[in-house]
Amino acid sequence: MKRIAVVMVLILLIGSALTAATIGAPAATVRLTKTTPITMAELDAEVKEYQESAKSAGQDPAQIDPLQVLNLLINNELFRQGAARDGVKITDAMIDSAYKSQKSSLEASYGQTLTDAQFAEVIANNFGSVEAYRKMIGEQLMVDSYVRLKKADVLGKPVTITDAEILSFYRKNKTQFVSPETVKLSHIYIPMVEDQATNESNKALLDDVAKRIKNGSLTFEKAVVDYSQDAQSKNKAGDIGWLTMDNTEALAGLGDTFFDVAFTTEVGTTSDVVTSLNGYHILKILAYNETKILALDDQISPNTTSTIRDYIRSQLSQTKQQETYYQAINSLVDELRKSASVNILYKK
Repeated sequence: MKRIAVVMVLILLIGSALTAATIGAPAATVRLTKTTPITMAELDAEVKEYQESAKSAGQDPAQIDPLQVLNLLINNELFRQGAARDGVKITDAMIDSAYKSQKSSLEASYGQTLTDAQFAEVIANNFGSVEAYRKMIGEQLMVDSYVRLKKADVLGKPVTITDAEILSFYRKNKTQFVSPETVKLSHIYIPMVEDQATNESNKALLDDVAKRIKNGSLTFEKAVVDYSQDAQSKNKAGDIGWLTMDNTEALAGLGDTFFDVAFTTEVGTTSDVVTSLNGYHILKILAYNETKILALDDQISPNTTSTIRDYIRSQLSQTKQQETYYQAINSLVDELRKSASVNILYKK
């Protein structure tokens, strides 16, 4: 019995040793300036991340190929060794700057200021931890700096967009270039206050002003000067610019009634008193445009001089620049692989 027990212990120990050897075995080794192993544990962790990302995007996690992921890890290691060899250095100050820039971008998209703790919470929820995110930033900065160092000649070439390319893009995407209903407005405005009696008095005042404008005893422009409490538009004859039917932010601030009156009042005429969500208005309609598909040389909106042609040129330029950038990365990867020793040990 004792001998059997000893044999069983030996079998268990041998099995454990074999398992440990498998787990600790490298999936690949990479040598450009030094030999660096990529372990199975590293590969498994990276594959898991890709699978979780695929799952959250509604894709099949089983489609993630570990060999492709391994090659990405190899490329990353080649970039690290090549960048170090060629003098590319990413400092903490550079990472700090990029981190703060990301915070500012997120604040702009949220439309509010975030404390450092709030931003850190967002980062942790999306990237696991601030430390992991900062490490990722460092890797991105390293790749970007290295590519721009080694491929400056390619990336520095000017991008050319032909008229034929612009026209082709426009024809294929014509229905996207639609201008919604737009109306240009002037108004006489008195804001609401907490005291209801004052609000009623102000509305009655504007009711009288609207009648006098309509019967010709008072001009709209004179009424703006005498009665409007909108400081920004008062010195512009009440002009508050263009309003578009699809402006959800303005709709939320002004309300349906304001929009209905603005888009149904005839050009050149004034409205009765309109009660918005924040005050009382008399509107004057200065111009109106129907919904239409914009031509190449039409302005994107009445508030800008940029045309659809300008917009398409910019979009195509960005796309070409991005394609050139990715081609430069792939070219540099090919060069690094040719001068490196890469041994892939992973078997499917």
